[in-house]
Amino acid sequence: MAKFNGRLEVLALSAVHQHPDNIREDLGDLTQLSGEIKSLGLLNPLLVYPHPDREGDYVVQDGNRRRAAAAQAGLTEVPCVVLPEPTEERGARADIETMLTTGRNHRPLSEAEVSKGIQGLLDLGMDITTVGKKFKMSRKEVQARAKVAQKNDGVSKAYSAGRLSLDAVQRLQELEEKSDIPNLYERAVERIEDMPNGASVETVERVITETEMSIKKSQRVAELKELDAKEGDYEISYSSGWSAVEDEMTDEEHVAAGHKYRFNYRDPEPVWYAKQKKAKPELTEQEKRDRETQNKLKSMLKIVQRSRIAFIKNAFETVKPSESLAKDAIAKQINSVVRYSEEGRTILGDVVGIKPPEFDGTPASSELLDRWNDEMHKHLVRQSLAYLGMLLAFADQVSVEESLGKLSGFERSGFENHRHGSRWKSAHDYYNFLTEHLGYELDIDEKLAMEYSAMNEPHRNRELDLVPLPDEVTATCGGCNQEVVADSEWSGLCVDCDGENE
Repeated sequence: MAKFNGRLEVLALSAVHQHPDNIREDLGDLTQLSGEIKSLGLLNPLLVYPHPDREGDYVVQDGNRRRAAAAQAGLTEVPCVVLPEPTEERGARADIETMLTTGRNHRPLSEAEVSKGIQGLLDLGMDITTVGKKFKMSRKEVQARAKVAQKNDGVSKAYSAGRLSLDAVQRLQELEEKSDIPNLYERAVERIEDMPNGASVETVERVITETEMSIKKSQRVAELKELDAKEGDYEISYSSGWSAVEDEMTDEEHVAAGHKYRFNYRDPEPVWYAKQKKAKPELTEQEKRDRETQNKLKSMLKIVQRSRIAFIKNAFETVKPSESLAKDAIAKQINSVVRYSEEGRTILGDVVGIKPPEFDGTPASSELLDRWNDEMHKHLVRQSLAYLGMLLAFADQVSVEESLGKLSGFERSGFENHRHGSRWKSAHDYYNFLTEHLGYELDIDEKLAMEYSAMNEPHRNRELDLVPLPDEVTATCGGCNQEVVADSEWSGLCVDCDGENE
């Protein structure tokens, strides 16, 4: 047990001073706390240590709000735990750590105050990893908080005012560091600063997307003006005399052909229109409104999609995973894998103790199979995640079992170095799963079947051998000089080099 070096004393309030570097920028409403102190006294002593510049006075390490509330309640003396004078190496860091810890446990610190404390610890030499471990923050969060505390720009001000969440700030920091589009960060921040109710990470992503499209559109307009391209009026997309050009052409080719361009809502790329030789039927007013709505939605849905993906990414980083959801998803996948494999259903049914029905494709047998799947699902979701993960890995490969009751299931091929060139690759992976994860040991007849099939195919991929052959030795490939396992009929080249020669 750690030794406690403090001593309890009652000190004059005038001799106890608020910490000069208190990370809490706002002590908040002290009315309730001062009322309690006035009625009951200060029940929780202040944590203080000797003032470095004023002899006989003290500095508050923990309890700045209680000290202010005691003064408001009219107390002249306060109980304190007096700590030894801090060392030069440890003192400032200990103060900030205490403020961060107690401030987050009692009246919560603001996000900006926490970030200020984090940056203070980094300035005093504590590394990012240690800060993260002490305050249960990811490395990414520590870096983001430190960066926002260092700057005094619009993002930091919006964050300090509570109008931007930390994940929204992180997205903007990422944009500032990685964007190769001129002024994208500055223009996006300008829009966000004007939002009185702040912005979530999804809103920030939407603003970034809209701003990016606006910048690209301006760039394209400038490029088209340089070519003296003609812009179509508002009615061109509805006009019976013009139709959209479907062929892929350069801007120069469009201009030379006399085409006109028109931008749809926020799209950064123009739609080109060609003059119709034969006029199309005129659109009705309702058809024009429908087309306008369609064009607008096509543009906006691209923006919404990016915002939605940003939300999904953030959710996977912040939302606590649901074990029941994971079990449900794995159980469904296991059932899906074996549903149409008779061998798979039979073996899986034996494994879990729920015998599957006979399936002949009739509606009645399909209904029985559905009931079996439901029963299997209820059983599986009660199992552990580790068990379900192992069972899913097994279910993904169990269809191979059907072929391994015949010698043809062990047949080797000269195309095993190709990705999809051999059934034996699947059998090899299945056996590896059984031996490595279930502790299976090969039967003597399985070994003989593997040896027999391997010896009948000298051009097989020897990396897929599961048993050594009696006459094989280690040799050097004449093509690439790598060491390989060879037998008496070896051609002198490894599988890769031999395949290249073919």
